[in-house]
Amino acid sequence: MTNLLRLMQSIDRRWIYLAFTIVVLVALCFSHPVENPIILPPVQHLYDAMQHAKTTPTDGHIVLLSMTISAGSKAENWNQARAIMRHLMLAHKRFAVFSFDQQGVELTYQMALDLAKHYHYHYGTDWIHLGYSLGTTAFFKGISKNLPEAFGNTDINGDPLVKFPIMKGINTANNIAVLVEVTASSSLGEWMGLVQPATKPRLKLGYACTGISAAEAYQYLDSGQLVGMLPGLKGASDYETLVDNQERELIPDPKLRYNPKLSTTLPMPAPARVLMFPEGMAHLLVILLIILGNIGLLLSRRHRA
Repeated sequence: MTNLLRLMQSIDRRWIYLAFTIVVLVALCFSHPVENPIILPPVQHLYDAMQHAKTTPTDGHIVLLSMTISAGSKAENWNQARAIMRHLMLAHKRFAVFSFDQQGVELTYQMALDLAKHYHYHYGTDWIHLGYSLGTTAFFKGISKNLPEAFGNTDINGDPLVKFPIMKGINTANNIAVLVEVTASSSLGEWMGLVQPATKPRLKLGYACTGISAAEAYQYLDSGQLVGMLPGLKGASDYETLVDNQERELIPDPKLRYNPKLSTTLPMPAPARVLMFPEGMAHLLVILLIILGNIGLLLSRRHRA
């Protein structure tokens, strides 16, 4: 009995790692889309802000997506980026994409090309990619005064921005209906400190981050500086649920809906709703180990008494 109690409190970490490996691999093999009956309020708020954004040519606004993503944040940021772009295309919102990361430039460009092909979205008219930006203070100050110049007046392919219909009338940050920062790092301080105060009305800013970065951003939701947020994989899963529901309403035929398995330009991660299943199993294992450790502690104290 004593040996069992000691074992429950001091399991070799290698066995824990092995247990996690087995649980996650089995869950991945048998994973299925998780239904999300309760959508996190920050996710719903960002979805609503995007849904109601006025981005027609007569409105003179676009949605701007800052997507600083890489292979290291594939499960979270890639799924957030994909869900957001799917939503914009389903809702017929004009948008521009750029990245503060060289790897993110190519990833987001290929992702947008793949989605645009499915949703029949036209480059230069419905969407555009503005390429890479250094993310310096000069950039954030410059985008408030002259948006095309801040991006070098060219798109990702080096073509002049003036040739694209989508950029007509897009001159400053005041022409951004909603800006969403999708990132594994954080540049919220620059957007809130240098760009929001320079826009009238104040720039609507959304945030899609990795789970570990979400905690520090809730204060900005409370202050109203963020209109919404996608926290980690859960946020991506909730937003994906909203977009999937919208797509079912707009496209009754399942064969015509978006299928990530049919991506032709970029190997995409499994949908966030599918990845939530193995993540949930891993969380259950953590809870089980905590319970076992505490049971062992309580029983050992009783045994000594």
